[in-house]
Amino acid sequence: MGETIYVNRKDLTSREVLQELADGNRVIIEVTVLGKSLNMALRRQSGTYYCDTPMKLLTYETEEEMRRCLERYRLAEPAPAEDSADGVPAVED
Repeated sequence: MGETIYVNRKDLTSREVLQELADGNRVIIEVTVLGKSLNMALRRQSGTYYCDTPMKLLTYETEEEMRRCLERYRLAEPAPAEDSADGVPAVED
């Protein structure tokens, strides 16, 4: 396994977190819940994404599912839309 990266909530975009996981790194995100500091451990192993919370281990089979988790729980900033081939930003519906 690669490095362990420690960040605070929303320090990285979901795309940046996914890239760290693809590179074999583990990402620990510190969050504050009801005034208490907790760590969420994210990793990818054998093609499965893991989000280990203090209460439950969440697993995801695809990068898209993991991205949605990161954004739904506001662990990471949403990734900006990819630019299209002509240099004009893509428009999301």
